[in-house]
Amino acid sequence: MADKLIFTLKFPFKTAAQVQLNSLPIKRLKRKDISQAQASTKDEGVMEDMLVAKMFGITLEDLGEFDIADSKSATEVLREMSSGGDLAAILGRSAVDGAKDATVGDSAA
Repeated sequence: MADKLIFTLKFPFKTAAQVQLNSLPIKRLKRKDISQAQASTKDEGVMEDMLVAKMFGITLEDLGEFDIADSKSATEVLREMSSGGDLAAILGRSAVDGAKDATVGDSAA
């Protein structure tokens, strides 16, 4: 079984519920998630936000608090997922044996 992938925030923050967010587990999305987003809005930006929030298991409100750098990285992860690419590579996970891997493992959130 593959290691659980984690998205590590470059700029952690406290959510509206006062929970410190440092990293988030990444959930693979399904076709039903896309259908749900499409049924809610025709705005592609809003759809993308809904899918990123679903991928991380957070609210749209919390996603709105992402620093712009983290937001850009989150969008890149979503796009890589949708193309069937290597998420670990996008997250900066090293393929070198023995290298420290900060993006895979247990969430510190």
